[in-house]
Amino acid sequence: MDDNNENKTHEISPDPEREAPVSEYELISPAEASADSPSTRKRRFPWIWLGVLIFVLLLAIGVFWGYRQGIARRLSREQTTAVEVASEQYLLAYQDISAGNYQNAKARIEYVIKIYPQFPGAPELLRSILMNIEQPTPTATLAVIASLTPAPSGTPDTRSAEEAFKSIVAAAAAKQWQAVLDDVIAIQQINYAYRTVDVNGYYYLALRNLGIQKIQAGELEQGLFDLSSAEQIGPLDGEADGVRSWATLYLSGASFWDVNWQRAIEIFQQLKEAYPYMMDASGMTALERYRVALYKYGDQIANAGDYCTAYQYYLRSLAVGPDANVQATAEIYKQNCESSRPTQVTPTQPTPPDGTLTPPTEVTPAPPTPEIPTP
Repeated sequence: MDDNNENKTHEISPDPEREAPVSEYELISPAEASADSPSTRKRRFPWIWLGVLIFVLLLAIGVFWGYRQGIARRLSREQTTAVEVASEQYLLAYQDISAGNYQNAKARIEYVIKIYPQFPGAPELLRSILMNIEQPTPTATLAVIASLTPAPSGTPDTRSAEEAFKSIVAAAAAKQWQAVLDDVIAIQQINYAYRTVDVNGYYYLALRNLGIQKIQAGELEQGLFDLSSAEQIGPLDGEADGVRSWATLYLSGASFWDVNWQRAIEIFQQLKEAYPYMMDASGMTALERYRVALYKYGDQIANAGDYCTAYQYYLRSLAVGPDANVQATAEIYKQNCESSRPTQVTPTQPTPPDGTLTPPTEVTPAPPTPEIPTP
């Protein structure tokens, strides 16, 4: 009996609460259960699709914007390439004119107008070439006149030719080169063989000086044509050839206007040093074009977000000439540049417990050790 009671005393009765299996629903808190309820999932479902829709829209906008930017860059490169090709063909056309190959020059200028219709001076040069092609040669004209109206004797009447030649000499002394040119054409119609060497000499001087005058007056295309015509008679001197080179360079720089500001700056920077007041029909001198191209390129850089570089180009433009509007925009770019720079935090010296600051000690650098050459 006692043993049995003792055994019963050491037996542990099972706890019904501990032995019963725990349900998985009992492990979830009431808040979690309400958050994952079917009604909550139904309310959350439209917001998920709305986020997906917004992401897809943003992705589509990004792709479309990148596509537009790529198209714009490609068109800009194509336009710059067209300008460069047109400039090269324009210069080659003048070489053809100098060689008397007007048909080839005509084909080149027509190609320039085809690929870049806004090229400055191309239509005017084409009209001059066509007029020269359509103009009959003096030899052919004389042959027709001789066959229709033969001279009564073998001695030509040189009295009108002499008067025309005296007029040529007087106009040349007065530096009235257009009058010299008109008198030369008149004397060739009267008697083409009269004092040919002297007449051709005055013809060369008239074309040479008239070409320079036209270029200095802003008629670049007409002046270049006169110089090319003079070169068919004789080689150009250094001054005339230099003026022709600068005028051609001006037209090349004008062709990059509103197309490639950086290239325009490079060209007109050269011109403003050598020929600052050369201008074309627009009346803008090389110096003024250089000033304007600087801040126009600054605007282009600012549109890309680089206000600091844009501000530097504005300063260069103001150094060429003052401009109130440019000055105001330069101040705006300066402020945007300063605000875009990261703020630099100056390190502070830690304060000792007693509150006194110890000034930093200056360390004197040791003198450099002289090098001893090795024997």
